[in-house]
Amino acid sequence: MKDKKEHKEILADLEEHLREKAKELSNTGEITSKSIQDAIEHMGTPKAIAKEYKQRGTPHVYITKEMWPLYLRVLTIVFAIIILLNVIAMIVSIFFENPSFGTIIANLVSGIQLGLLGSFAVISIIFVVLSMEGYFPEDFKSKKELKKEKILMEKARAEGYPVSKRTGKPLKPFIKPLEEIIGGGIGLIVGIFFMTQPIFVGLLDPLFSLIIRIIGVFLTIESALDISRGIIGNYKPSTHQLIHGITIILKFAVIPFIIILALNPQIFPWFNYDEFSGMWINEGVSVEFYELLRNLMIFIAIIAGLTSIEDIYRIIKIKNYK
Repeated sequence: MKDKKEHKEILADLEEHLREKAKELSNTGEITSKSIQDAIEHMGTPKAIAKEYKQRGTPHVYITKEMWPLYLRVLTIVFAIIILLNVIAMIVSIFFENPSFGTIIANLVSGIQLGLLGSFAVISIIFVVLSMEGYFPEDFKSKKELKKEKILMEKARAEGYPVSKRTGKPLKPFIKPLEEIIGGGIGLIVGIFFMTQPIFVGLLDPLFSLIIRIIGVFLTIESALDISRGIIGNYKPSTHQLIHGITIILKFAVIPFIIILALNPQIFPWFNYDEFSGMWINEGVSVEFYELLRNLMIFIAIIAGLTSIEDIYRIIKIKNYK
C-alpha cells in the first residue's frame, strides 16, 4: 500500500476503532489508560491487525482477481521470450553444429520445457506473495504513469474506442483490417501458386508436387480467413476468435507434410537448363545438401507451430472486447 492518503485513512480508522473499543471496555464509559491497554490487547497483535488491512483485492486462485491479468501478461511475455531464445539457439546449432533431427527436437523440447516450468514457478510464487501483501497493478506505477494512462484513456474514449465490459477501460482496435487484407491477399496468391504449379509442369517429383499442393490448399484457406477477418474489422469478436481457432488447426495440420519433406530431401527439385534440348531438366538436389534441407524443413515446421502462439494470444486478448 504505497498511497500516503490510504495510509492516513487506515491510521485514522484504527485510531477511531481503538477509541471506541477503549470506551466500551471502560467501567466508567470514559477512555482510560487501562481501557486503552485492554482495547489494544483485544484488537490483537500489530501483525494480525496489519494482515486485515492487507486483504485488498478479490481472491482468485491464490492470486487476486485484480492481479490476475497482470500475472497472465507477465507469463505470456516471459514464455514468449523463452521460446524465442530456444528457437534462436536451435537455429545457431543447426548452422554451426549440424546436429541430427532427434538432437534438434530433444534440445528444443527440453530447453523450452525447463524454461517454462522454471519461470512459471517463480512468477507464480511472486504473484501469490504480492496478492497476499495486498498489492494492486497500479501500485507499481508512478504518478506520472498513472496520469499518462488517464490522458490516454480519455483520448481513447473521445476517439470512440470500444470499452471492455470486464475492466471498464477503453480498448484500442484489436485488428488492422488493411494489413490483414493485404497479408491475406499475398498468402492467397502464394497458396494458389502452390496448388496450380503453373511452371515446371511435369518436372517435379510426384510426391513433392502432391505435398506442395496440399500445403497450398492449407495456405489458401488460412489466407482467405485472414482476408475475412480484415473485412469483418473490429466487430464480432467471437467470430475472430473462431477464425483464430481454425487457423491454429490449419497451422498444425501443415506440420506433418513439412516433416515428410524433411525426411525425403531427395524429392526436392534442382533445375538446370539443357542448351542442347532447350528444356529445363530436374536433376534433383545434390546429396551434400540433404542435411541442410532436413534442418531447414524442421525449422519451418517449428516456426509453423510457434506462430500458433500468436493466434492463442489474440484469442485471449479479444476476450476483453466481449
